[in-house]
Amino acid sequence: MVHEVPAVLQSAIQTLLRERQIFGLAVCGFDREGVRFAGGFGFADLERGERVTQETIFRVASISKLLTTAFVLKLADSAQLDLDRDANSYLPEPLRVTDQAGQPAEFELRRLLSHSAGLEFGVRGVDSGNFVLSYLANGGRVRNLTDAITGLKVNMAPGQRVVYSNPAFNLAGFIAAQTVGLPFEEAIQQQVLDPLGMKDSAFTSQRQGPGVATPYGELFPPKVSSKRVDRMRVLATPMGGLTTSVTDLALFGQMLLNQGQSKGGEFLSSNAVATAMTLVERNHPDLNQGYGLGLKVRTWRGRRAVGHDGNMPGVSTQLILCPEDGVGAVVLTNGYALAVPHQVALLALEHLLDLPADTELTSAPTMTTVESKDWEALGRRVEGSYQLRDSTPPGLGELLNRYLLRISVTHEAAGRLRIDGSPGSDGPAWLIPTSTFGQYMIAAGVDNGTNAVVDEQPDGVHLWFGHATHFYKRR
Repeated sequence: MVHEVPAVLQSAIQTLLRERQIFGLAVCGFDREGVRFAGGFGFADLERGERVTQETIFRVASISKLLTTAFVLKLADSAQLDLDRDANSYLPEPLRVTDQAGQPAEFELRRLLSHSAGLEFGVRGVDSGNFVLSYLANGGRVRNLTDAITGLKVNMAPGQRVVYSNPAFNLAGFIAAQTVGLPFEEAIQQQVLDPLGMKDSAFTSQRQGPGVATPYGELFPPKVSSKRVDRMRVLATPMGGLTTSVTDLALFGQMLLNQGQSKGGEFLSSNAVATAMTLVERNHPDLNQGYGLGLKVRTWRGRRAVGHDGNMPGVSTQLILCPEDGVGAVVLTNGYALAVPHQVALLALEHLLDLPADTELTSAPTMTTVESKDWEALGRRVEGSYQLRDSTPPGLGELLNRYLLRISVTHEAAGRLRIDGSPGSDGPAWLIPTSTFGQYMIAAGVDNGTNAVVDEQPDGVHLWFGHATHFYKRR
């Protein structure tokens, strides 16, 4: 039996929706056995007056990457793909990835799934509904997945650094689909969605109408708004084209919690699941989070937490699992406020685990006078304007990086730093000093409760956040 969302969680959700101007949200808490609670809040569509329910279909953006990963891992389990083989060897010659000199690049297939192949962030494969914006963002006309992966180049040596990459997952999805001889959308339906019983889910460029949440927000730059952005289509669906409900997505989460077992039997080997959940790549050795295969891996309240978020104009989503505890939470919204689904998911997990409210980030750090002066001095050096590093290609991407993908860092009392303007943020975040000099905890941000690291180098001050987000200020 599915229970309604606990009253204390309902109250928190209603407050967040009101404060952050999100119109609709669905949440589901589950364990290894099934759904513990699920429900909807607000409106799926304002014009129709349609309310959100636990069955409402949402676009989930980058949570799609987890399903694409599962597709690849399933083929690896059956020896149809080799994760340690050069990914280029699976691609026809016209689609092979090159280095900046035009020579074939070499990187293992598994590096596509851990964002360590050296590829750019990239947004090729998205139709915004505006021809000019779409043409510029895609670097030309892109009509399908093949167009989106044509002409890709690596920006750095494989394994040198983690750079969050949409093209990496488009490549992985293309390789998997090619292996089974079907278009990606049909292949993943057959190989992943249907076997898991995800009957309301599909990878599609567009899905609208009754029962489907309409996305609301500003397109460029993305932010909260009451404007419809339902004309946006994800043409390269492996990176972000999944449409699903919270209860359908819970089936996928349950499979992971059960070490690859689904109601239909073994979906993935326990070894594949364990590998996907193991932290193998991080951007800085002092960060407590990074990537396994597809999954973001972090430490939350002393326990391992894995999952992924999804963000695009009109969409903010979150899936988080605590594997050792056997619980998980899914939160889907039709607005662009990145921190909201993250906060709600953590509240859901606190309820499932019967944990007291987390007060760690609201308490003042305890420091000696000397330590306080050190943190104050560091804060003054860190203040300034930062730009995103390593995540955008030359050309238009470089311009976007310079003028839009920026943050402002302000030093406050006791070494605390305020962060404004983070891409896609729906408000400021704060970096709170920890017991280790130069390391902070993130409060009120999308990675709330994880750490950040200041790294002063000859070329400038570098700020390392969460999962492959790296900003710097030139000296």
